[in-house]
Amino acid sequence: MYEFRKISLHELEKFESCSNFPSCQFKWMDTWFSIFKDVDNNVFGYKKTPCIIGAYMEDVLVAVVPLVKLSRTFFKCIRLDFVEFLGQQWCSMGNDIIATRDLDDNFTEDLVFWIKKNVHFHFLFFKYIPKLSVLTRKFRMFNYAGAPSIQVSDYPNYEAFSSQVYTSRFRSDLRKRHRKIKREGFDYEIFHDNINDSSLQEIRRIAKSKEIDGKKFLYGDKEKEAFHLQMYKSFPSKVVFLSLNKQKVAYGTFIDCNGERIGVDAAFDRDYRSYGVGIHCTDLIIQSSFKDGKKKMSFGMGLDSYKFQFANQIDLFYMCFDFKFRIKAILALPYFLYRLKKEERQVLEKLRLAEVK
Repeated sequence: MYEFRKISLHELEKFESCSNFPSCQFKWMDTWFSIFKDVDNNVFGYKKTPCIIGAYMEDVLVAVVPLVKLSRTFFKCIRLDFVEFLGQQWCSMGNDIIATRDLDDNFTEDLVFWIKKNVHFHFLFFKYIPKLSVLTRKFRMFNYAGAPSIQVSDYPNYEAFSSQVYTSRFRSDLRKRHRKIKREGFDYEIFHDNINDSSLQEIRRIAKSKEIDGKKFLYGDKEKEAFHLQMYKSFPSKVVFLSLNKQKVAYGTFIDCNGERIGVDAAFDRDYRSYGVGIHCTDLIIQSSFKDGKKKMSFGMGLDSYKFQFANQIDLFYMCFDFKFRIKAILALPYFLYRLKKEERQVLEKLRLAEVK
């Protein structure tokens, strides 16, 4: 039988080696909450309060459930309270219960019972859950997200990987665009830099061109930029630049965690689109994963179509929910079920397209 208690976020420091994802580590969550706790909107939520739950067996802490309680407003006047994983609201790389041992089948049942008894809320939303989570033993899981990846350790070298995974058409396209760069007289250079004030200036400049394609400019949001910079300080990190005639035209940033290289951010100067500088830069990061002896290369959360050119597998993530029998929760339930099923259909369609690669 498990005993549950609210504990401090700092208790997570003892579980650092048990975290499968960067976003389950203390330094990630502590930074996330310190930066975003006062960001109030329906994405991040309002009135955020950490709700870190410790699970004990015979007075020994065996698992930590890092949650946050927050509220959101719907239809301008209806406020609902949620309990969610801390950090799932933005930039999650995976969320789960952090345990030092295998948990019994009844763990989730006991946990949810305790939360419903001790926390005031309408809905329980758990997102970015891995396939093998103990949570899957209780809840109906909805397909929610995916992270295309490469199991680097399955291949002796980059050449073997690219010949087996890249389609002949994609390999031909890489060679064709590289010849175009040389034919037009560009001086082609590659830089592996630390992320500092100097490299960040170039990152911002190149990333700004995303707006041409209607994409968001991350570095225009001071809190999101601050979080990224702190992430790069907390984990081993680098930025790879591709330069033509001394002008940096594409970049990709990554962090390393538990033997895995994880792509965080990437962009290319849209003026150089026809040269394929973006895909060349991504290919360079893959090559570096082989050179540095990484076990795995992840392209990060998101089923963007360009990632499927490089990856041969997808790490799937799910979401689940529960609710209290309260009037507002029961009235809102059909709306949330509709949204969840619609989002799941969109994810499944992207996965179907990935299989057609």
